[in-house]
Amino acid sequence: MTNLNQILPSDGVLKTNSSSTNVVNIRSAPAVKDGNVIHQGKSGDRVKIIDKQKPSGDTRTWYKVQFSTQAKDVGWVREDVISVVASQPAPDKNPSETDTLVYFVTDTKTVRVYGKGQAYINVYDNKTEVTNRAPAAKLPKNETNQLWTTYIASKDGYTYQVRFIPGADTELTIIHENKVILQQKGFRADGTEYRPK
Repeated sequence: MTNLNQILPSDGVLKTNSSSTNVVNIRSAPAVKDGNVIHQGKSGDRVKIIDKQKPSGDTRTWYKVQFSTQAKDVGWVREDVISVVASQPAPDKNPSETDTLVYFVTDTKTVRVYGKGQAYINVYDNKTEVTNRAPAAKLPKNETNQLWTTYIASKDGYTYQVRFIPGADTELTIIHENKVILQQKGFRADGTEYRPK
């Protein structure tokens, strides 16, 4: 039996158990009969797992998940509609919290800047579960940009820009062939450079 403390908190990716829909029901309680549908997620949505239990008489495990940024955005999904994943998947071992300079999620990505000496940017696609990892450089602040801390990395013709105001805003920009193809604000941010001193 798995010790609950060994897997929590962790992330999950919703998945459908139906061939006719990509909708995943998130319920008010860990039961199909007694748990009203309080939210409908989509297959590929990333959620934060905050608890799990196997209700008496049920053969399946249920996961309590936070599906949005508000504390009240919490519900239950059954084990057949969620994949438990590491908090930050990476092609090699995950960096420690002390090595993480900034971490946040956007609507479609999970972003981490980490490293001692050489910084790296990991951009994880929450739907395809593919991580792009590249060495990063910290840009110097200038007179017009005193608030934002910016890291930039390039890989396979893409430029990844991660910027943040410590304790406040976070943002990911992806550029390909001199065109911005993605720009998203972040939430659930943390990290040694992000936390206000």
